[in-house]
Amino acid sequence: MTTPSTSLGNGTQTPIRAFLDSGAPEGSTDYTTVVIIHGWGWHSGSFKRLIPFAKPHNARVVLVNRRDYPGSDPYTPEELATPARLATTPDVSPETAAEAEAFMRDRAREVFDFLTDFVRRERIPRARENTGGIVVVGWSLGSLWITALLANVRLFPEGDVKLSEYVLGVVLYDTSFLCYGYAPPPDAYQPLYETSVTFPERVARFNVWVTGYYAHGDVWAKGADALEYRNALSDPSPTITRMTPEDLAETTYGPPQEEGGSEGLIILACVGHGTGARLKEDAFYPREPVEGASNWSHVEVRQVWCDRSVWEMPWCVKLLTEELEEARRAGKNPRDIVFVRFEGANHFAHWDLPEKTLDVFLGVSKRTSRTQ
Repeated sequence: MTTPSTSLGNGTQTPIRAFLDSGAPEGSTDYTTVVIIHGWGWHSGSFKRLIPFAKPHNARVVLVNRRDYPGSDPYTPEELATPARLATTPDVSPETAAEAEAFMRDRAREVFDFLTDFVRRERIPRARENTGGIVVVGWSLGSLWITALLANVRLFPEGDVKLSEYVLGVVLYDTSFLCYGYAPPPDAYQPLYETSVTFPERVARFNVWVTGYYAHGDVWAKGADALEYRNALSDPSPTITRMTPEDLAETTYGPPQEEGGSEGLIILACVGHGTGARLKEDAFYPREPVEGASNWSHVEVRQVWCDRSVWEMPWCVKLLTEELEEARRAGKNPRDIVFVRFEGANHFAHWDLPEKTLDVFLGVSKRTSRTQ
């Protein structure tokens, strides 16, 4: 099946750009634009199967590539100098923590500027109740970019485009515990940390592992003992085993995930200096925006987790729900987050279950504030 799509790379001055765009549904004046930020190694082309379902769902799907990925600007040596230094700086200080946060604030501003530029050029419908507007999605590591956006948007001034009038919702899609600064369970396994093999072999093992389907137990009742760390189900098989070489060429990109690449440097800098936890604090316990800044206090935030994904994602949701419940008991006022359990889905639901995934992003699927 061929699908109409447009590259927006030449039409924007922002450093991140749309890799694919389904285009506006013909004749619609209230369609919703779904803007997706991808994860580690697998760029936004991995969401291309959503595009044929966009117009039947009165939606426009815009697939954005982050910096260092095809179509968007590479990081400059000066920009990468900060995470490169912080990644190898074991001592955490208020100064190094502030540097890491500032780096991610710049990434959040890039997303904010992309959205503002897109609204200005494309004249998309404003958000009205449950129609129109923009749903911003961050998948996997991309959730860190969206958490940074939620944490910092209160500082970003609005100009001719009042972005707060367009953002309908934010979706944190199958987020790893790392993005929120949580600790792993004691028996955790991650192929990228297997130092007994070469780095290319670690990446190859990771790609099979992360695309598998896992039968976890009840993590809320049994904790970490309920998680399956290594052994994926044979049926369904890992998503990557059903992808062609052409599929992989259109969905993955090597340089950012190589040893010394930008993705690893950013992760090491943020994990080592507590950035995820601080961004989560500012995103989920929001403060009033500064005068003239964008106010997203009304924006619904959904945490989507796929219950057949790798252990990192159900572990993340368990810890987040427990944290928010404890915060409320302590008299704090965290942001209301809608938790959505995507049953039977793995970390690549957007490839294996594209229409259902788009439904989840648009809020069509059954939503619940409970996770079980």
